[in-house]
Amino acid sequence: MAGTCPHCGEAIDDGVTTCPHCGREIAQAVTSIPPAGLLPASERASTSPVPPVMPVAPPPAPATGGLAVAALIVGIVGVVLSFTVVFGFVLGAAAIVLGAIAIGRARTGAGGKGMGVAGLALGCVAIVFAILMIVFVVNLGNTFDDQISNIQFCVDHPHDPACRDPRVP
Repeated sequence: MAGTCPHCGEAIDDGVTTCPHCGREIAQAVTSIPPAGLLPASERASTSPVPPVMPVAPPPAPATGGLAVAALIVGIVGVVLSFTVVFGFVLGAAAIVLGAIAIGRARTGAGGKGMGVAGLALGCVAIVFAILMIVFVVNLGNTFDDQISNIQFCVDHPHDPACRDPRVP
């Protein structure tokens, strides 16, 4: 190690044309810098290490994981379509499975844990909404069934006092 790279300031060997650290071409000959004790006092202040330069391209964005995105999208669609009951159960279950797999892969460094958790939670919400829709439809059916049986009784027994309209004298 006899010199430093003029771009990144890392130590490099003499005679190299490309810095092994930053990958840039070294246009001028690299000179070795003697220890500070061997330089005259006037040159000691002027020789300072070169600050590192920003790389040409920014580092790549962390991967989010395709399964995490799929879990989130399927969970959202499952919640929106949970009123159809069948889609609520099917898409909710799919979102739960995809979200669980995405969370497992995120632990190994694949990324996307937050979207995986959101997809899993939305899958659970879609299933709960589908169950609530079934309860609502059953109760609505029972209410109308009671009303229809009362109407049928009054049709069969028109002179019964229970079938009289209280608004008519």
